[in-house]
Amino acid sequence: MRKVILLLLIFIATDTFALTPAEILKRVDEIRAPGDTFTFDLKLTYKKEGKEDIIQKFTVRVKDADKSLVKFTYPAENKGRLFLMVGNNMWIYIPGTRAPIRISPQQRLLGQISNGDVARVVYSLDYNAKLLGEEKIDKSQCLKLELTQKSKQAVYSRIILWAETKSFKPIKAEFYTASGKLLKTAFYKGYTEVLGKERPLVSEIYDELRKGEYSIMEYSNMKVVDTPAAFFQKTYLEHIR
Repeated sequence: MRKVILLLLIFIATDTFALTPAEILKRVDEIRAPGDTFTFDLKLTYKKEGKEDIIQKFTVRVKDADKSLVKFTYPAENKGRLFLMVGNNMWIYIPGTRAPIRISPQQRLLGQISNGDVARVVYSLDYNAKLLGEEKIDKSQCLKLELTQKSKQAVYSRIILWAETKSFKPIKAEFYTASGKLLKTAFYKGYTEVLGKERPLVSEIYDELRKGEYSIMEYSNMKVVDTPAAFFQKTYLEHIR
């Protein structure tokens, strides 16, 4: 029996390391997102010691992986606002204005969460992956990946990502500035079976520059639903309700 177990472990390890770093990252992305075209609801909570929580809510539509439409649903004063992200280009539409305004995916939206964090669910579109080896995080044996931006338009210059060796479930990520300073650390939690896979529906993001501040991203109502192509055109945003 021991030999059988040992051979099984060797097979799993061999199978894992037969994958390229890009393929490993793709496996991680397949856990975070149910496909290239889907929708979900998102709740952001910003927490700071001694301050009242700040909450924002959104409905997000993704099409062909690299197109995202983010609709603000809460608080009331933000309802009707839209983010549109196509590739690495991003705009905001505010009801009553004449045209969408170009914005940066790197710009902070709330607490430790950037515009791009809300609009983009996966990593493989924007980052190249390099396998640094294996490392234990809490009780999980993890693959340690270094992600570097494919272009300067990517939200982060560098990310260190830990994913479980057997399941490829993301466990932890560190996000760095172009100068190499650690900006924030994220922990992927709340694993729940959704659309045939265990997916992390909660991300806790801790600010490494402002200690005592952190944000929570909560995903819900994830569905594989198509969205008309017109929704991802700047000229159509004023018609979306």
